[in-house]
Amino acid sequence: GKVGQWPPNLDDKFASMKFPLEDEQGNITAVAPLNHPGIRRNLCMTAGRLNSTHLNVHPELISAGSKGDIDPTYFKATMEYRQRTGLLLEAALRVAMSVRSYRLAKTIIETVSMFKVGCPNHDNEKTVLWFRHNMAKQYGGINGLPKLLVGEKKIENPDEKEIATEDICSLTLDINRTHAENFTKQKLALCMKQGIPPEVALNSYREGWWIMIRCERLSGIDGVDDNEKAESLIQESNEKIQANELFKNLDASVKKRFEDESYHNRLLLAWPFVISNVAQKAGKVKVRFIAPQVPGKYKFFISIKSQEFLGTDQEFVIEQDVLDKANVERKEKVVEPEAKKSDDDGKEEDKEVKKTQ
Repeated sequence: GKVGQWPPNLDDKFASMKFPLEDEQGNITAVAPLNHPGIRRNLCMTAGRLNSTHLNVHPELISAGSKGDIDPTYFKATMEYRQRTGLLLEAALRVAMSVRSYRLAKTIIETVSMFKVGCPNHDNEKTVLWFRHNMAKQYGGINGLPKLLVGEKKIENPDEKEIATEDICSLTLDINRTHAENFTKQKLALCMKQGIPPEVALNSYREGWWIMIRCERLSGIDGVDDNEKAESLIQESNEKIQANELFKNLDASVKKRFEDESYHNRLLLAWPFVISNVAQKAGKVKVRFIAPQVPGKYKFFISIKSQEFLGTDQEFVIEQDVLDKANVERKEKVVEPEAKKSDDDGKEEDKEVKKTQ
């Protein structure tokens, strides 16, 4: 809803729902969301957090703070609420991964960043501009804007010249954190100002990102589209989803929604990586995933999403042929057995260990 608006505009479906409420005499009645104290409180906390960018600079709040007129109850409660919300979002993300839903996982990661920043919209142009302006102001200009610059990128089977169905593939990305230097300078300056040992603040730094991989089958290897094989992708994907324990606990209507999802929106992989060294500027990210089960020409969509910042998400496409493993000749890998030690060698080693103890 709009800033300053209460009660908030609720989704029609949610607004029409009824929730059980027990009174002091033990009588239970069904009430609307805003008439239920617990739900009303959670909505208030959510609205407060998602509008904190406005609330924290509101003249009345600043004036009350300078006079010592702020009741700390709300701020204490909202911190507890954020912790609980974080756990719920993590659980929801596990469900999204279990059903391989790109759209749900994407939305949850964006919600995490909205809660951290304190804004009601992840993609709103004005909100993103506001965020970039604040980051540039805080971290020393345009070079302080958080960004991952992706250099060389490739999908391959490290052990083979080609990729075949159900191979374990790797996505390799050369990444440059263009904001590393400015972030480090600001963190060190803040430590000096507050009298905090730099290593304490720097060791607690965390910057979370996600790499999400999905694909779309363009045609068969020979360039001819094969609808039957394309449909088998959905069937095989559904079989994997249905085998997941989390999926088995979902309602039938929810299961059907995920089973009807297009293959293009199904995750091959969602992989988190966390930067714990604020000064780290460059690195190589390598993630492994299983190639599709149906041969063909594919577009692989690689999404990089931040759970900390706004306006930093990016996506690129890599086209790759996936061959039929039944038609690919490969040499069997020979694993050389380890040389066995003689009993005498073992005894001598035991003696040597005892001598050093």
